[in-house]
Amino acid sequence: MMSEAERRTLNEIEHRLAVEEPGLADVLVSGRPRHPLTTYALVATFAALGVLLIALGVVGTGLLSIGCAAITLLLRGFTLR
Repeated sequence: MMSEAERRTLNEIEHRLAVEEPGLADVLVSGRPRHPLTTYALVATFAALGVLLIALGVVGTGLLSIGCAAITLLLRGFTLR
């Protein structure tokens, strides 16, 4: 549990960050980068590589690659809705 002095210090730091770097503060509050293009490019690369490997007959490595794409999406917070 934080003491009252620690809470005040944390609130002061949060306030100064919001004033000085509002973009960074928004990203930190949301917990995700605003531009997920890199993540989705990585997922597409893993998935395409997996499909190609399965088509070439390297099933185990292809499934592993597709699994990496799925794990990357899950870590990003992607859900089917």
